[in-house]
Amino acid sequence: MPARLVGISRDLHSRLKQFFDTPLDASAAPIEIALAVLDDVEGRVEPFGRGRRGFPYTSLTIHILADEPDRPRIDAALQTIGQRILERLEELRCESPRAPRVEIAWIDQRPAAWKPGQIFAVDYRRVPGAAGASRRTAPPAPVTPGDPRAVASPHVVVSVLKGSASDAIYRFHEPVISIGRSEDPTDALGRVRRNRVAFLDVVDGVTETVGRAHARLRFDQASGDYRLFDEGSSNGTAIVRSGETIPVPARDPRGVRVQSGDEVLVGRAVIRIDLPPGEER
Repeated sequence: MPARLVGISRDLHSRLKQFFDTPLDASAAPIEIALAVLDDVEGRVEPFGRGRRGFPYTSLTIHILADEPDRPRIDAALQTIGQRILERLEELRCESPRAPRVEIAWIDQRPAAWKPGQIFAVDYRRVPGAAGASRRTAPPAPVTPGDPRAVASPHVVVSVLKGSASDAIYRFHEPVISIGRSEDPTDALGRVRRNRVAFLDVVDGVTETVGRAHARLRFDQASGDYRLFDEGSSNGTAIVRSGETIPVPARDPRGVRVQSGDEVLVGRAVIRIDLPPGEER
């Protein structure tokens, strides 16, 4: 094996148990903390069988290690976290989701049980009567049949053009599609991410450049579009459209709208996004 690939292989194995390619540390931006909290919540969604999902908790306390000067900025980024949690649960099609009560707890010193570099932890509880309330925001009104916000169920086809994945072609009728390396990578805290487009743990000069939590496709109910988000990957994400390369900024909450026929660079791997006729808006 060439020396370059040997080095890549050694580095890959040294990071085998690492979930995010760029883990949060004390320099993390407030929006990055908010997005990491949402991902933590997603990891607590439980399957009920036969495609059913649920979120069994009614109360969350987000413990955050931060200096006094940084707290107002972080608090501002978490102002709508209750609503955003509800939206994420609805995207995941949890049964009868309700906004949990959310509290923020500031701490000055890292607890002994935390991992080195860890800056937040979420305490989940089920408290009778607590569901549906949050000190941050009220839940948005539901989308009902006939509502102008209502759109058809999403449908997207993802084809792997370069790199090794569990399948060559994926077809989805769901609003959130995680893209990364390994089907069920686990982070240092034991949280599991379920990648729907799952690249393999192989070293071929391409596939290992896909992060374990690399990117996410998310259906926007209001506009009827899929949007692509980079989740802080080390090797970047970009859309190639009509010969133009459109970078997808890391951890940008706005994402980038995808169109049918777009090719997406996931590190050095490449996937193609196709929206069947009648699905693209």
